Amino acid sequence: MRIILSILGGFIGGFILGIALSSVFGVIGMVLFNEPMGMKFLSYYTAVIVAVLVPVIDQKSVKKQSY
Repeated sequence: MRIILSILGGFIGGFILGIALSSVFGVIGMVLFNEPMGMKFLSYYTAVIVAVLVPVIDQKSVKKQSY
């Protein structure tokens, strides 16, 4: 159950992180190049990456606490 919750939280958090990064890239592009910049589907990529990383990091922290 803990793994499923961490994957779900990773998806949600990664998606929000991707939206924030996309906005930052757009603002920086407008300031520097007078043209919006960005990466297509960045929020989906970050959602998948974070959904994989969160359970891995969580398992490492659980193993470290049990010693």
